[in-house]
Amino acid sequence: MDLRKTQTYISLQILYTFLAVILMVYHSTQHYQNSGTSLFWDFFLFGEIGEDLLFVLMGFTIFYTSEHFIEKQSGYKEYMIKTLSRIFLIYWMLIAIPGLIMWFVNPEFHHSIAKIKADELWQMVFMWFGHPRIAVITWVLTHLVFFAILFGLAIISKKFKILWYIILFISTINLIDRVFIGSELFGDPLKAFYKIFSPHNLEFAFGALAYYFFKNGYTIKRYKLFLILTLIAFFTIGAIHTYTELDFYHERVLIFGVISMILVIAVVNYSKFVSPPANNIFYKLGEAEYIMLLIHGPILSIINFKYAVHSSFGWIITLATIFFILVISYFIRSKIEAPALAFVNKKTLGKED
Repeated sequence: MDLRKTQTYISLQILYTFLAVILMVYHSTQHYQNSGTSLFWDFFLFGEIGEDLLFVLMGFTIFYTSEHFIEKQSGYKEYMIKTLSRIFLIYWMLIAIPGLIMWFVNPEFHHSIAKIKADELWQMVFMWFGHPRIAVITWVLTHLVFFAILFGLAIISKKFKILWYIILFISTINLIDRVFIGSELFGDPLKAFYKIFSPHNLEFAFGALAYYFFKNGYTIKRYKLFLILTLIAFFTIGAIHTYTELDFYHERVLIFGVISMILVIAVVNYSKFVSPPANNIFYKLGEAEYIMLLIHGPILSIINFKYAVHSSFGWIITLATIFFILVISYFIRSKIEAPALAFVNKKTLGKED
C-alpha cells in the first residue's frame, strides 16, 4: 500500500492550516506587544509552539512521502528536484527576488530588508544558516533544507544514516547543555555552526518517530478523546507559558516538541477512522500552508504597525489581514505554485507528479 495515498495526508494538511493560523496570530500578538498594546489579552504568545509543531510535521511528512526512495536506494534526482524546487521556487518568487529588488531600490520600506548587508545577500537567497531573515519563518526553513539534504544522502547510501545519528547525538548534548548547564559547549547559539547541531533537529526525529508509529499500524481506539485531550494540553501548556513566570523557551524541544509529536500522533490516529472529504476547505488551505508561512511576516508587520495597532478595532483589521493571507495563499498555490512545480518536474523529470 502506498502510504502517501491514504486518508492521513488529508488530516495532516488540516493540521498544517492550524499551525499556520497559530503562527500568524502569534506574530501579530508580538506586533501589538512591541507597540505597547495587546491582541486577545496576549494569550497567543504561546504561538511559537507552532514552530515546534512545524519541525515535527516536516519530519513526519518527509518520511511519509519519501522513505520509499531510501528503501529502494534509487530516485535521488527525483527526490532532490521535487524537494528543493518545492522549498526554493516559491521562496524566490515571493520573498527573495522581490526582497533583492527592494534592497536595491528602497530598503527602508521594510526593516528586515534594511538590515541586510551586501555580503549577506547570497545567504538570504539560499537561506543559509545565520542568514538575515527577510521573512520571520525562514530560520525554520533553513533547518528543513539541511534536513532534506541529509535525508537525500541516505538515498545514495544507507551508510549516510550514521550522519543522522551523529547530528542527533550532538544536538541532544546541546539540548542538555542549554537546559541544565548553559556552558555553550558548541559555541554561540546565534552562530551558524551551533545551528547545524541545534536541538530542533530532535523535533525532526520526533516527526520520524510519529511516522514509524503510523507505518507499523499502532492505533488508539479512543482516538476522539485522545485528540481532544491533546489539544487541551496544547493550549494549557501555552497558557502556562504565557501567563506564568515559567519560561519554557530553552526547554521548548522537550515540552513543545513532545506535545507536538503527540498532537501529530493524535491526528494520524483520527484519520485512520475518519475520512475527511477531499474538498474540505481546511485541507485545501493546508496545501498552501508553505506560502502562508513565507508571506505572512511582511504583510502582517506592515498592516499591524501602520494601521491595526493604532485602531480601537485593530483586532478586526488583523483578523481580516489573516483571512486575506489565507485566500491569497490558496490562490498563489493553485494558480502559480502548483503549475510552476508541475512544469519544473515535467522538464527535469519528464513527469508532472
